[in-house]
Amino acid sequence: MLEELDKKILELLSLDSRLSYRDIAKKLGVSHANVSSRIKKLEEENVIRGYTIILDPEYLNLYSLCIRIATKTGANLATIGREVASLPQVYVVLRVSGECDLLVLGMCKDRQEALELISKISNIKGIEKVESHVVLETIKLAGVKLK
Repeated sequence: MLEELDKKILELLSLDSRLSYRDIAKKLGVSHANVSSRIKKLEEENVIRGYTIILDPEYLNLYSLCIRIATKTGANLATIGREVASLPQVYVVLRVSGECDLLVLGMCKDRQEALELISKISNIKGIEKVESHVVLETIKLAGVKLK
């Protein structure tokens, strides 16, 4: 279970993963060594899985789409999810309840690449239906407001 200080560290890192341990320590009023050891522990326990940047798909002129995937009865969702996640244009894969089984966020360089992505996903064994929705505007991505 996470302690309150760990939660505060994670909150700061989620807003800016480039913060130094010293900056985090100063903001939270604790020692640099304390922050360093807690972050190391969070990494070892896989609470922190990595550090990344958040790109604005519109600025990069990417063709973004949400994809709803329904699978055949008895299909292995974990296996299908991993196969979908292995595609380089796929940024998010979520297993969900409701009318579909998986939700996917894809970012492609153009409409043709988006069509190819949908085709690749449709051909994965165990998938029954693929429905895509073009993203018209990205307002918030990975916890960061873009608009």
